[in-house]
Amino acid sequence: MKAEVAAWQLDIFGEASPVLVVPPKPDPLPHPKLWSASVRDAMVDALISLARDSRRGDRMPESLMDCAALLSERLRNVRLDVDDYEATLGWIMGDWDGALSYEHVCRVNGIDPETLQQAILDTPLVAHDLKQVRSKYFRKPMEEAH
Repeated sequence: MKAEVAAWQLDIFGEASPVLVVPPKPDPLPHPKLWSASVRDAMVDALISLARDSRRGDRMPESLMDCAALLSERLRNVRLDVDDYEATLGWIMGDWDGALSYEHVCRVNGIDPETLQQAILDTPLVAHDLKQVRSKYFRKPMEEAH
């Protein structure tokens, strides 16, 4: 990647400095539909491993630790990515499965899936957020509501 000079900028003393344009880095992987079967299988294995395994050697998968950290940040009023937060609430509550369902990740690791679900329902702030997420994404059209 070589930067190209797009223009020259003069300062008050007459010195010229280049204004560089750096081309974006290419995506390291081609579009998934272009992957070979072996690459696709390796990516699926990596995804499953990421969702089900722990980096600390305990039985708590990283995907669930990430969920707990995100919920903790919400309760501490830390700025978070709204899309990630909404997707996390929907995944935990079973509104959508993602690549692997929340229940599958819990069951494979011997964790009761209802523990985190009940914590969400029992925490007023997070329960309110869940209600908003559900109304935002699962709202019935007006004709059906009558």
